[in-house]
Amino acid sequence: MRLKASLLSLAVCSCMGFNIIPTTDDTSSSDDTAATSTDASTDATLSPDATGVECAADPDTGVILCVGNANCPNVSVDQDLYPGCGYIIHSDPTVLDLECACYGQICPIGIASTCDQAAALMQNQSQYTVCMQVNEGRCTTN
Repeated sequence: MRLKASLLSLAVCSCMGFNIIPTTDDTSSSDDTAATSTDASTDATLSPDATGVECAADPDTGVILCVGNANCPNVSVDQDLYPGCGYIIHSDPTVLDLECACYGQICPIGIASTCDQAAALMQNQSQYTVCMQVNEGRCTTN
């Protein structure tokens, strides 16, 4: 099932013009849903060495978005609900920054400090509602 999901992600990203960037850490779980959360013990041990999982550069902005973050292996961005969305990995990888590529801009889903917060940010939104922020001037260009 995991292989099927990975191949589907690769096909979707290829059709959208994304360039797949390999990562060295593939600790994502087989349950790749947006609303999956981890327990509090995982949140308390966010690694300063975490990396992105299944990362691709948005063709319009060049921003690299990752389906997963090694710090939250059970909280990945569901590409059915959030196509073109993902984690942005910062120099401080304990920052869980979720963003969407929208019409040549980057719009925030939100920034979380725990895996549970990251899962909660994705439960009540969709890529459509996040991209509505373009009209409100709440997104950035690269």
